[in-house]
This record gives sequence, C-alpha cells and structure tokens, in this order.
Amino acid sequence: MNASIIHQSVPTPVCKQTPVSVATPDGGLLYTGFKCINYVAAPPTDGKHDIAGCGVKTMSTRITVNALDVSPLWGKIKNKSDGSLEKHGKHFATVAEDLSVQVWDCEVGEVIIGHKAHQHQHEARDVRVQPLINVMLSYMANGNILSIDASDLVIYCIASNSYCRRPTFVSPRNHQLTALRCSPYDENLFALGTAAGTVLICDLLKMSIVYKLSSHGPSASICSLAWREMSTIHGAIEEKKPEHDADKKIEQWRNSANAASKAPLLKSKATEADEPFDIYNFDHLESEFGAPAKVRSQRHSKSSDDVGDFVGLEKPTSNVNLDFMEACENMKADLRAQRTQTQAPPQMEVTLQDCQQSDVQCPRSDSESHNSQKQEHSESTEGSLELLQYSSSSDDAVIVDGEAPKPKREVLHHIYHQAEVHDAPESPQLKAAAQPAPVAASTDSLDKFSTISSKKPDMLLVSINANDVVQVWNANTGGHCAKNYNKSNATGKDKQVHWLSDQSIVCLSRQQLVFYMLEYDCKTHRYKIQKDQKLKCVAQDILTMSANTANQHIWLNLASRRVCSMNPRTGQFITLYGCLPLGVRAIAECPDDMNKIALGCSDKRLALFDISKLSTHCIQIDSLSVNSAVYALCWSPDCLELAYGTHDGIVGILNVERMKVKTTFRVLHKREVYSLVWQDNYIYFIADRELGIYDVTQPNKAATVLRNLTRPSYICVRGSFLFVGTEDGFLQLYERQPGAEQSMTALRQITLLARYVTDIAFNPLQRQQFAVAGHDKLLHVLEFKPQERNWNKLHTFTCSDAKASITSLKWSNLQSHLLLSFHIEGKVCLWNTQQPQQPPLTITYHCPMWCGLFLPYDENIILCSGKSLSLEFVNIRQALANNDKTICCKIDALLKVKWANKTLVSGATAGVSAAQKKRQRRNERKAHAPSNEQPALKLQQQNTNEEPTVESLLATLSLGGKSNVNQLQMECQKCKESQALQDNFLAHSRTCLCLTQRELNKQALDKLAIVLTEDAAQIDKSVLMSKLFSTKVMAKELIAAELTNLKQSNNKDIAPLCLSVATFKVREEIEQHIENKTLNEWHLSVAPAVSYVFWQKVCKAYAAQLEQQGFILHAATYLMAIDLQADAINLLLKHEYFREALAYARIHLPATDAMIKTIINKWLEQLEKTGNFAAAALICVLDNEMLRGYSYLRKFRNCTPEIADLMEQIKRIGQLGALFDDNCVPKGEQPLEEAA
Repeated sequence: MNASIIHQSVPTPVCKQTPVSVATPDGGLLYTGFKCINYVAAPPTDGKHDIAGCGVKTMSTRITVNALDVSPLWGKIKNKSDGSLEKHGKHFATVAEDLSVQVWDCEVGEVIIGHKAHQHQHEARDVRVQPLINVMLSYMANGNILSIDASDLVIYCIASNSYCRRPTFVSPRNHQLTALRCSPYDENLFALGTAAGTVLICDLLKMSIVYKLSSHGPSASICSLAWREMSTIHGAIEEKKPEHDADKKIEQWRNSANAASKAPLLKSKATEADEPFDIYNFDHLESEFGAPAKVRSQRHSKSSDDVGDFVGLEKPTSNVNLDFMEACENMKADLRAQRTQTQAPPQMEVTLQDCQQSDVQCPRSDSESHNSQKQEHSESTEGSLELLQYSSSSDDAVIVDGEAPKPKREVLHHIYHQAEVHDAPESPQLKAAAQPAPVAASTDSLDKFSTISSKKPDMLLVSINANDVVQVWNANTGGHCAKNYNKSNATGKDKQVHWLSDQSIVCLSRQQLVFYMLEYDCKTHRYKIQKDQKLKCVAQDILTMSANTANQHIWLNLASRRVCSMNPRTGQFITLYGCLPLGVRAIAECPDDMNKIALGCSDKRLALFDISKLSTHCIQIDSLSVNSAVYALCWSPDCLELAYGTHDGIVGILNVERMKVKTTFRVLHKREVYSLVWQDNYIYFIADRELGIYDVTQPNKAATVLRNLTRPSYICVRGSFLFVGTEDGFLQLYERQPGAEQSMTALRQITLLARYVTDIAFNPLQRQQFAVAGHDKLLHVLEFKPQERNWNKLHTFTCSDAKASITSLKWSNLQSHLLLSFHIEGKVCLWNTQQPQQPPLTITYHCPMWCGLFLPYDENIILCSGKSLSLEFVNIRQALANNDKTICCKIDALLKVKWANKTLVSGATAGVSAAQKKRQRRNERKAHAPSNEQPALKLQQQNTNEEPTVESLLATLSLGGKSNVNQLQMECQKCKESQALQDNFLAHSRTCLCLTQRELNKQALDKLAIVLTEDAAQIDKSVLMSKLFSTKVMAKELIAAELTNLKQSNNKDIAPLCLSVATFKVREEIEQHIENKTLNEWHLSVAPAVSYVFWQKVCKAYAAQLEQQGFILHAATYLMAIDLQADAINLLLKHEYFREALAYARIHLPATDAMIKTIINKWLEQLEKTGNFAAAALICVLDNEMLRGYSYLRKFRNCTPEIADLMEQIKRIGQLGALFDDNCVPKGEQPLEEAA
C-alpha cells in the first residue's frame, strides 16, 4: 500500500455528554470528542489521494467543548488592499467548559484568538462543581461571532480581536434560550429558540425582536434551527406570462388590416388583482378624454410643460391643459409602488427651512395677500402651496377637494413633492434645484420593472422542537409556511434539522434520519411539507448529523463508534471511519499476522485494528466493552485468543474471532495489572507488587502468588527463564523447574535503573538481544547468554531530559538495529544500535506518550498513542532522508492564544473599571477634605502603614517558634475573647439552677403573691423555689426539672454533670455522651466514681472520638493510659506517625516483633513517595540494610560527588561490589560512548 494514503490520525468517538457536529463549507466534518475536536476532511472527488488534504486531525482541548460552529469564510479567496488574492484560513469557534470563546485554526490545530467575556467575576468557580451557564455561539454572515448567555450578548470582531458586550434584550425570565442560529445571508438577523417552544427572529442592528413565532406550542423546547434562502423568486414568473400574452395579441391587432375596427377586449393582470385604472387601454382609445390620437405622442412629450399650472389636488374645470393619460399612468404607478412596497418609507415633514429654500414668502397682511391674488387672477390659487401653508396656523385637519379631513403635515408633504416633480414655473429655485426627469417609459416596461424590483427570494427558517414538530417560517414576513408532525414519543432526546436543498429537509429524531420534501403551491402561494420517500438512510444509532449543502451528503456520528459520510439518494456510505478514544494504554501486534493489532483503550474497551484494510475512505475498527480500562495485552501462543489486564485487577481472555469474552479469572488485587505474559497454559501477571499465575485450563481456580519475588514491576518469559524487573530498578533472572511452574530459582541480579522497570523488550531478529527501560533517563541494551545463565551489557543510551521516564519499548521487525522508546515527557525516540554515539530521532508531542510500533508494511511510518491522542501515524521518511533529529508533530493548542480586549469606550481611551472609579473618587475626596479632617486622615494612614507584612504573617504560622508581642497583637480579637471565655468558663458559672435563679431575679413578686395565697397545689405547680424548703423528694424533682431544662437548652457547662452527680446518675449521663460522641475531660474525671472498668470504657470511647476529630496524639495517649499499647501503635502507624510508633514499639514490644519491621517499611515507602531518598538511605543503613540504602541513593537524578562517595562507602561496608558493576558518575563526567 502506498504510504500517501495513510491517514495522520484515527478519530475519537463523539462526546456523548455534549454531542456537537457541523459540516464545513468544503465538505468536511468537525465534531466534538472527549476533551478534543476532530476534523475529517472531505473525500477527494477526482480520485487523487493526498495525505495533507484528505485525512483526520484530532485537536486536544483539555476540557469539554459545549458549542461548536464553523466560519462561513472557511477557505474562501479574498481580495487584499493591494489587489492580490489571499486565501482565508480554515477557522472555527468553540465554547469551552470554562465559558471562554476560542477561535481555532484547523490547519495549524491551535487556538489563535478568543475572549472571556462570559466569565464574570462573581461567577469565578470550579466548573466541575458548579452547574454550567448555557452559552450559545454562532457565526455571523460577515465572519464575526455572536454569543449569548442568559444575561449578556457578546459580538466578537475577528479582525480587530475585540468584543462588545451588551445586556441582552431578550428577557431571561420569559424566555429561556435553547438554540441560536445566525442568518448566513443577513449579518443583522439571527434566530433564537426558547424552552417554551417560541422562535424569536431578532435584529442585531436594532437590538430588538422582529418576529415572535409561537406555533410550536408551549409543550416542548426548540432543539435546532436552520436558515435557507430560496434560489427562485416565487410569483415573478406567474405574473409575467399573461402580460406577455396580452402584449402579443395587441401587437397582432395593430399590424392587421382591420386595425380601424374595435380593439380586442383583454383581461390584464392588474384587473385580476382589482387594480384601478385598468379599464382603459391607452393605445387604442380615440379621443377618450378629448385628446386626438394624432397629437397624443406630442402631448405625452410635453406633459411636463402643460401641467405646469396644476400643482394642487383639485380637479381643473377643463381638460384642455391636462393630459389625463399621463395622470392615470402616474397614479397607477404610485398605487402599484405603494402596494408592492415591503416596508413603508419613512415619513418626512416639511419644515420652515424647506419652505424658505423653495422661495415661498409669507404675506405680511391680509391686504397684501388680497393684492397678490388680484394680480394673478388668471391663475388658480386655490389649493396652492402658499394658500395651504398659511391658511391655518395650527396642525389641524385640512379639507382638500371635498375629501375627508387630512393632517396638515401630510398634505404639505404631498404638495411639496408634487411641486418638485412637475417643476412649477412660479418657483424658480425649485425649478433650478430639481433634476431632469427621465423619459417616461411605457406602461409595459413600468409593470415589468415594478414586479421584478419588488420581489425578493424567500428566506426560510426551519425549526424542530422536542416533540418532533417541524415548522417552516418566512423570515421576510414572519409568516408561517409549513408544519409537519412526527408521530413519536421521543421527547427530550437530541433533535437536529438541516437543509439539503430548496426542496429537501433532513431531521434527526430517535437516532434516525427523517427526510421531508418542501413544495411551493402557486395557487395558494403557500409551501407544503411532507415526508420524502426518495431519500433514505439505513443507520439506526445516530448521535449527531450534519448536512453538506454543496454535494448534498450527510455526515453521521454513530453510537457504534463510527463516523461516516452518506449519500441520501442511494442510502450508501461513501466514507467510514472507526474511532478510538484518547489514551490507548496498550498495543500488541499478532505474531502470526502483523497487520492485526490489538488495542487497550482507556474507555473500558478492547479494539482490534486490521491495518491491511486501511484506506482513505475506510478505517475499520472493531471494539468490545470490558467494563474497565485496559492496561496490558498479550496474545495466546496460537494467536486465536487475547489476554487482557485492566485497571481494576481483572484478567480475562477474549475470543478474537467471535469478539466475545471467553473467561474472566478471579481478582487477586483490585489494582491495575501493569504486566501480562502468556506462556503455554499459564498467564503471568503483576498487580500490587505481587507476581501471580493463572492456569488457563482451570479458569475457576484462584491465582497462585509467588511470594519469594519481592516488589516486581515487569515480567518477561523466554522459555524456562523469567526476567523480572523490580520497583528498585533491579533486573532479576529466574529459572523455572521443569514440571513445576511455581518453583523458581534465582540465578542473577543486577541494578540497572534508579527507579522501577517499565518494559523488557526482546529483539525479534536477534533473539538473544533485549532492552530494559524504566522510570529513568537510561536505556540499556543487553545480550543474554542462556548457557552461562548470564548477560552482557552492549549499549547504554541516555536521554537528553534529566527527568526522563520511558513507558514502553518496541523493536523493528525488519531492521534489527532500530529501537523505539516512548516517554512520559511527550517524546518518541528512534535509537540506532549501530550508531550509539548519534542522538536519536525525536518526535515531540504535547502530552505523555504511552505506546506504539512500526507500521508492519512500511517502517517509515510510526504508530503512536498518548494521553491526548488516540492513534497517530507519523511519516519519518523525509526526516531520515534529510538527517533531521527532531519532528514536531503537535504542540499545546492553548499555548499561543491572543485573548481579546473589550471594545474601547471612546477614541483611544480604554474603559475604567468600577474599582478604578471608586479609587479615583476616594482620592478626590481626600484631596478636597477640610483641614479639621486632616488629623484623622493622617491617623488612618499611620494605621494603614502599620499593617503587618506578608513575611510577618507567615512567621506567625510557624509552630516551633515562640510567640512575641507582635504576633499577639495580630491575633483576631474575637478569637481572643472566645479563647478567654473557654479558659475561664468555670469562673463565670455562678449557678446550675437556672430556673430557680430566674424566679428570684425576675419573677419574685409574682411568685410571692402565689405563695401568699396559701394554695399548696398551686404553689407546688408554679413556684420551684418552694421545693427547696420541702422534703428530699421535692428537692429531687427540682433537680430533675433543672436538668431537663439544661439539656433542652444544649448547655455545655458543667451544670448538667454537677446535677447528675448530685442525683447519683453519673453512668446514665456519661453513657448518653458516649452515644452522642460529646465526651470531655470532665466526664473522664468523674468516671472512676462508677468503676475502674467503666473508666477504661470511657477512655477508649474518648480516644475514638479524638481520632475522628484529628487529635491523633491525644487519642494515643488515652489508649496508652489504659494499657492498650498495640492499639496505640497501630493508630500512630495508620496516621503516619512513624517516629512515635517506632518509639512506642521499641519500648513495649519485643525486639523480634514483626510490627517493628512493618513500621520501618511503611516509613521508607512514605519517604520514597515524597522524594526524601537521603532520609530513606539513612534509615536503611541504621537498620543494617545496606543494599536497600544503596538503591535509594541511586534514585537521585543528579549524582553529586558527595552522593557518589557515600555510595562507595555503602558498597565497601555492605560488600556489594559483585552485585553492582556500575558506579554513579557525577553529572558532567559521563563517558562519551554512553551519552547520546
């Protein structure tokens, strides 16, 4: 197979939490995956295959993407200012989980610009805990971005990288927004869908709602919207045809011999529309209005001069100087223009300045007006501009020609307009200012022009709600065009709607596609919608759908982890891509068929990938769920089954042919299985630092654990030999006894790495050569000698990164000297054992890399998998030819973002924040403060200057230092008072008989009146003080009443305990506190009054209470007091008080007790986790474990001369020279043959 058809990446499955997809203008697809965005390019139509233009690209976003839209200028050619052509970038926009709007460049795979206008200060929160704010996004027709949330509307300018945020004009109380779609044909229009089932068509320029469409009903929310501008103008063709036929008949009659006969009667289009003045046919009427036909053309050409005397609205007495034909034509044109006008023109008013400019003078008196009328008695001044303007001084109604009263402003405007059109001779300035009118066209041309200019193509908007009701609206008029109901009960599921063409609509409902056909009815001038049976789709598990209007293909994201492009006319798939999630943790190729690859996915699935079937249009991947993330894989000896190990410690067997789990073994530890080997009928695995063996022939049998192997981390089996890598960086060699799989004999051990071993890989061509790598920068290549039970070190490669960590290794299947290593720091290195001095070819990524391999049929292509990419194919052929050493495949997408600023308020001055304004006002008040306030200001400044610094505040937090006077001054006053109240609480307790005290202090007179009544029953019931002067029984009743009152008031004083001791009910009182876990030292003090055993019980309960409160040392103290030394040591060990636990163990336990060794091991593990290797080595040497102490010193990344000297002394004292044949070389002194 040609390498040019290899895709660069395998797409990831669509994110089921936020499934969003959109088709690009060039026919590709963009959709959201789990914390990533996938781009699938359109398949080539010319049959040529280009890896750069046809493939898959995965872009990591770090967090979830909530919204996605593509730019309408995607890849278009634009003209620059200098006349050259420039191609627009392939940009798309997203709304991230943190409410930031990001603009991506698909060609680069990075975020270039963005804004955070929706991130308000009062909403600074952890997005994983707090609910998300619904931010919707859509591209405008001009390439800018509109985003809306519940309170704000943000317009983002891409060219200037600035945004404008305004409060939204849609009330969030009445409309909960669920969908947004900007019009791709008008940059000011956008549509909103609400949860109440209402569609709002809004104008961004006017910041208002143009149409409110509510035919969906209030039962379901709007799920999706789509715009479409129809390519044909309905109604223009129908009106044009009869007019053309009528003209043709008239022309035939004129050219005929009997032209003098009566003209044929024709029904014109205007007559059908009930239009006035259509009863006259001006071309064949003779002397209808007193004008002979011979001079009609002359009068028509001189109409502007002849009608110069008529400028008003009154009909003249004679028709000698008036051309009625032209008047009818003008009136007909005006009426038609008013009828076909889509929007009324703005009303204009004639002001005094307009009249002055037209040289109209106001008569100063009635006499002057009368004289002017006498001088011009031959001309009619009734209804003229001067008479109408000055006939009334107010805006009252004016009656003209006996018609209904009209407002004066309207009449003035009409007359002023007529005066300009007819060019009145008495207004010379109007005549000079008026422009020459064009030659009057014929009636036919006028009809044609008015019809074409008034008609516009329909702009339709289709919507779908949660009940599958599809509505089509006319966005030009706000009218309802068509409606269709889908009989389903799929309320609440994702619905989508798209236009395929002017006549086809596709909807996603119940994970299926439904096609509708839209037709225009010329008779009713309405659209009809019905289901289209010609288009079809056989897919049943569709999650998202995107329609490409250019080629009318549909992109589908299926629940079976596939992405495909479908032709709706045939129902067949054009392209088909299998999907893999991010973070493939394990990869294993079949020994019999190298093209068959098994993948362990992080989304609890197993996948099988046949590379031989890979093509531009198809990536076939089969997957199966195993309910846990897969960490290890290995093939069976016959290559018919596959063993896998998961994150939960599960080891199972998969039948490859049936794609079904055959066996699942018993779980040994619920920890990840990070090594797996299948040898004969046994499966070796490592989990939780223990090596176990499963017998394949006995699937119900528990695993056999090999206890003699300490702290293993990786295992490799070669015949009868076991190569075991440990967590301390040791490589151990064991030999199995024949017939006894559980019996292992240790042969050799060598230390290679400072930390745990992650992989042991044997060369498939040179069978005795293997490589060892781990959590270290060193990579060792060794040669095994089976006869000698030994190995020789061939090469040692050193990574350039000081904190390097290698996750896995892979040898080439065709070239024995090539070795791949995958690094946790985001690198893939290609090592050459024939040239160990040369640096490796390094492929850099932005995420940790887990595993990979060479492509079986072309090893110039490397398959890589990492934490933030699924499976990527990297072509290294050109890099090897050019002798390059670095290939940068991907970088951090959010590394070079240029965040936008808010639009400037005025000129070049930026807006001032509220805090800055407040600070300015405070400074102004201080500057203008009177003199008597200056001392107070100085005192305030002194107090401000005396505030403690950060260093002093941090010093107060030290636990070992002594408190000084400054620390005491900085303590909180409330804390002091509460602490003093707690310490001196006993001194302020004046009584435990609160009810009796209340009677003496507040109710003494009332109680005295009751006592003086000498009513014994009333006195015993109402006066508690009387019980003190009565019998012993009455006194106990008084104490019982006081004790009940104290418990109800939740009194934490010593009064309840005091009263309990007085009534000999200490046990009941303390047991109640034990149950409520409210014991204190007072209860422990009086507990021995009951018994010694009861005191021990109270101490143990109090220790458990203190442990829950976090007072570990206090709890251990009470346990030691009641002679529970073992419990106290376990308590200290549990909470990592290793020093105290070891001290108590040395005193109270025998020297050979296993608890002492357990404490030391736990302590060393804790020090290793925290990186305190020096302390761990010291403890090991003190415990006489020289080998373990030496291994801890080797974990230092920078081996200084001091550390090297200490290691030599440990080797000398512990006699470890034969075990460690390598020495720690300080940094800068490494030999050249070992450094790469």
